[in-house]
Formats: sequence, structure tokens, C-alpha cells
Amino acid sequence: MLFSPYHIIFYVFIYCFSSATLASESAPLSSVLHGLEFIAPENRWAARIEFRENNYTRMFNQNASKQALGTPFDRVNMDSTVFPDLAAFGPGATLSETRFNTRVNTRRIELTMGYGVTKDLTVGFIIPYGEVVTRAKFSVVGGNIGFNPAFNPAQPAGPTNPPLLPVGLGPTEPVGTAGVQHILTDPAFGLEYEPLATTRWKGLGDPTVGLLWRFHKTASDSLILGTGVRFGVADDINPDSLLQIPIDNGNTDYRIRLEYFRDLGTGFDLKLVAENTYQFKDHVTRRIPATGELLTAVTNKERLSRRLGNYREYDIGLGKTLGNWRMAGTWHRYEKDADKYISAIGTNTAALGANTELYANQWRASLSWSGIQAWMDAKIALPLIIQLEIQNTYAAKNFPDVQDVYLQITSFF
Repeated sequence: MLFSPYHIIFYVFIYCFSSATLASESAPLSSVLHGLEFIAPENRWAARIEFRENNYTRMFNQNASKQALGTPFDRVNMDSTVFPDLAAFGPGATLSETRFNTRVNTRRIELTMGYGVTKDLTVGFIIPYGEVVTRAKFSVVGGNIGFNPAFNPAQPAGPTNPPLLPVGLGPTEPVGTAGVQHILTDPAFGLEYEPLATTRWKGLGDPTVGLLWRFHKTASDSLILGTGVRFGVADDINPDSLLQIPIDNGNTDYRIRLEYFRDLGTGFDLKLVAENTYQFKDHVTRRIPATGELLTAVTNKERLSRRLGNYREYDIGLGKTLGNWRMAGTWHRYEKDADKYISAIGTNTAALGANTELYANQWRASLSWSGIQAWMDAKIALPLIIQLEIQNTYAAKNFPDVQDVYLQITSFF
């Protein structure tokens, strides 16, 4: 691929350093007026608050095709392939067939603060806070297995004390929706999952501490190096929940990025971004399923060594400024390597890392208003930059079919 993101960034480097750079020159005016460079004025603070919201009901699967988010648990025949103990009742034995759908809604706030050590060096931090709601509707239809009315929970379950029996041999009706939820959650059945129901999780995400260094600038272009450490402080998911989605992954990682801005003249501008994230090894508690296994016994829960896949992001954006307004369109690429889990006792963890290699192609459309000139003219009390952005995923693998809405407010003091 001749014009991959890697090549584009490389060509920009060659272009930038093919001519001399004067350190005393100012950065491009349009990048400053619209906050495209988060470089704080010397001895001053820059602050940005970002509100983000999305919701989705579909995923791009391993084959890059769209499917309903609840597909793994929808229209599943809950026979002996899901509950091996049902094999004792013959090949047609089943608890039911499932009906399941789900929707995920995410709200997130990020506060970014930067202090201008010099006019070209900013140090700062990012603090995220979020809420993830997974709405679920679960029911079952059919089935020919019910609860044994003579089952004695005080005695071990077994051939002489079975908790389940075919309808007509004790039970008068199948287990039904409430019964399946009971089997999922009751310790007597060995699963001990949380119920398949709406979950809500809110809390602190993973904060970043880092710096931005503008090491190349002329009146028409600039180049910024950003680097930082994101600390894994977000709560890990509950391994007993089938639906919980984390606010952040709770892993500590190292981030490095390049941002290039160029004024193309007549109000047009180009912005390129490349970012690499290197994820460090950590430890998590997970249930370890066999390949293709839908439900995993609680006894298969282990403390594992985890190495999340490194990931890369690229932006290619074109903007147009009209007075205090700027419109822009951006192509965004996200790609991530597969995750790896290692068991200290040698358990096969391949299923945990399956379908964790991913990519997403997205477009963004944004509109921003700069109040810098109005502030300089004493028309408003604070220098404000306000940006509204929509991001849509149009092609992906192992990634949500998601649309994000962002609102950013930036100021300096």
C-alpha cells in the first residue's frame, strides 16, 4: 500500500527537515486560534474539557461484517453443548432457546490541563471519568427440561439427586427465563455468574501524565512530539459478569505521538497525527473458557498475566477557516494487536486472546468557533475555543459499529 499512514508520516518528516527552521518564528496562526495544538502559553495554563457520548447495538465481527451486539447469546439452543450435564437426558434435551438483545451507552468526560514551561514545551495531565451502561433484554422460549421438585439442595447433586429432569418425569414445565437466570447464578450449578440484566458502571478512567514539545515551527507549519504514561487505575471488569464493559482497560501504557499542522493558504489547512501506544504487562482475574465455550465454570477462574496488544492511531484531516469558524473532515485509523494471557499453572488461555486483534476506519466531521479574537477585543471574559465533532465507524474488525459525539471547550489562563 503506497500511501499507508506510515508512509504519509514519513514523507512529512522528509519535507519538514528539507529546509532550515527558525526557532524564533511563530506557529501557524490558524492552529493556535482553533486549539489544534494544545500548547499552553509560556508560564500559563491551558485547559480543555471534553464531553463524549456514544451508543451502539451492533459490532463488526472477526470477518469485518456487522452483527447484533447480543449475537453470542441470542437464539442459542441451550442443550448439552452449553450445559454438558444435559447429555444424560439424550440428544434432544434442552433448557430452551434464548432471545437476547443489548445496547451499550457510554458517557465520558476528560479534563486536560497543560502548563507552558516555555512557549514550545507544555507539561500536563489528562483525567477521564466515565459511565458505561449495558442495557440487556433476555428471555427464553421452549425447552423440555425442568427443575426436579424432589431435589434436595442439602445433599450433593448427582444421579440419585438430580437438580434437573425432563418434563413429565417430575417437572411439569420447562425452567423458563427465570429458571435459566437461576441456573446461571446459583452456586449449586457451578457457574455463579451475575444475572443477564442491565449493568451500570461509573468511575475514574486511566489518567495520563505527559508533555508536548513543538520542535519545529514556521509561519506556515509546525511539528509536535507528545509523550506520556497512562496509569492503569480504572477498576477491572468483574469476571462473573457476562456484560460488563470497562471505562478503561486498567492497564499502564506508554504513549508517543506526532502532530503535524500546515497552513495550505486561502483558509485551508492540513493536520496529520500518528500515535503509538505500548501496553505493559499486568495481572488480571479471568474465567478461562475452552475454545468455543459459551459459559465457563466458576472453578476455571484464575489470576493471569496479561499483555494487551499495542495499538496505533492515525489522523489525516483537512480544514477550512472562515473568520472565527473552522470546518474540518478527518479520516481516522485505529489498529490493535492481539491480547495475550499466560496462566502460571499452564492452562490453555488461547480463547481469551481470540478475536482481540482489531482495526477501525472512521471519519470525523467537526465545527469549531474561536473566541480568541473576541477576548482580545474585550468582548468576552475568557479566551474560549468550542468544538463540536461527530465520529462514525464505517469499516472495522472486532470493533463496535459506533458513532461518537464530542464537545470540547478549551481556554487559557
